[in-house]
Amino acid sequence: MNNAEKRKFKRFPVLYHLIKPVLIRTRGSKAGISSPAIMANLSAGGMALLTFSPLAVGKNILISFDLKDLKIDNVKSKVVRCENKEGSYILGVQFLNLKKELADVINKMADDFDSCETRILLGEIPVCRYGCSYFEHCQRIAKGHY
Repeated sequence: MNNAEKRKFKRFPVLYHLIKPVLIRTRGSKAGISSPAIMANLSAGGMALLTFSPLAVGKNILISFDLKDLKIDNVKSKVVRCENKEGSYILGVQFLNLKKELADVINKMADDFDSCETRILLGEIPVCRYGCSYFEHCQRIAKGHY
């Protein structure tokens, strides 16, 4: 079984169109240690991050980020993967206590992104649909108005 088959939630790439900073806090002191990261993809179950410091698999962390219409603040998470990529690291992070309302927003964004990909592959015009929750984040050439 490959990783795609193990996933419970659809993911959508973030680096594909926008680079968003993420703050990682680890519990190592009273105030915690904060490190910046860049979001690579996002799903209701977790995310992939690009960092310049490794974190141990199994380490519990707090994740915070702010997209235009989605704010995540101190969500308990766990590092499930850490891959060295020539001086930087790709972290796989699993959310442990994401609120259902936020998970629903992320799932809708992933579904809308996936539907957009399908319309582009099929050559449908217009590509964009009214009510698309990914619209504010999209930077595609094919992006148009409804």
